[in-house]
Amino acid sequence: MSRERIQRWSLALIAVLMLPTAIQATLAPQSWFDDFPVGRGWVAAEGGAYDEHLVRDVGVLFLALIVVTAWSVWRREGMTIVAIAWLIQGVFHFGYHVGHLDGLDGLDQVGLLGSLVSIPVLAALSLWAGLRISREQ
Repeated sequence: MSRERIQRWSLALIAVLMLPTAIQATLAPQSWFDDFPVGRGWVAAEGGAYDEHLVRDVGVLFLALIVVTAWSVWRREGMTIVAIAWLIQGVFHFGYHVGHLDGLDGLDQVGLLGSLVSIPVLAALSLWAGLRISREQ
């Protein structure tokens, strides 16, 4: 597989993986807070208070980043900066949750961390592929 394909498919996969979260948080914020993912309740398990405004804002921000990601992949432009944005988001999001696993059982801890690590890994893969392309040109 070419490096450009790796770069594009890594970003496309991030967009696809994040889309259900973004849609649910935007359109059904209480459900996202109580049930995400698929009835497991990872967000509510943290013990914080529900805030519809905050949940919707996060959902809309994810939707906006997904739109930018899809545009970048489609146009084959700006993929490096989009990968950097997802890497920053993913690393800090993962880092937060590593320190806040107390309300979850072992299976949910593994599921949460496994799902969260996928975003920075895919972003780093896209970034690596993009940087390799730049050096070869």
